[in-house]
Amino acid sequence: MLFRTILLLAVAAGITSCEQNIFFSEKKDIPGGVWTYRDTLDFAFTVTDTTEIYNMYVDFEHADTFPSQNIYLKLYTRFPDGKRLSRSRSFDLFNSLGETAGKCSGKTCRVHSLLQDNAYFNRPGEYVITLAQFMRRDSLEGIRMVGLAIERTGKKRVK
Repeated sequence: MLFRTILLLAVAAGITSCEQNIFFSEKKDIPGGVWTYRDTLDFAFTVTDTTEIYNMYVDFEHADTFPSQNIYLKLYTRFPDGKRLSRSRSFDLFNSLGETAGKCSGKTCRVHSLLQDNAYFNRPGEYVITLAQFMRRDSLEGIRMVGLAIERTGKKRVK
């Protein structure tokens, strides 16, 4: 009985400490599993501490039959002052051997990809990160969900 109690407390502490490191997390379902150019995904969050350092991730849930090794995204960041920057990025869903870059269960795979490590935000206020699929075809079949997660690293930057 004592062993069970200790095990439950250890699991609860582990879950709680992981959740405390999450600054922001949101997932967006892709209707019908078909992501089109016009279906941009906005993730809005507010920053108050400009000294905190974060790791940022993009999460994908896709069919195990997704036809490409990777997915190209156009990423837009809108800053609190209204300024907007963009860049393109590729994320691997499978390796060169066709093996998943994440974990699959049944016909669904989930991939947790690093977007940026040691990120920080210069100004307090609302930020909006917009993700748009940037593949060669408008209707991208097999992407079921896309998410953004921002994790606290526990580190601070010196201003």
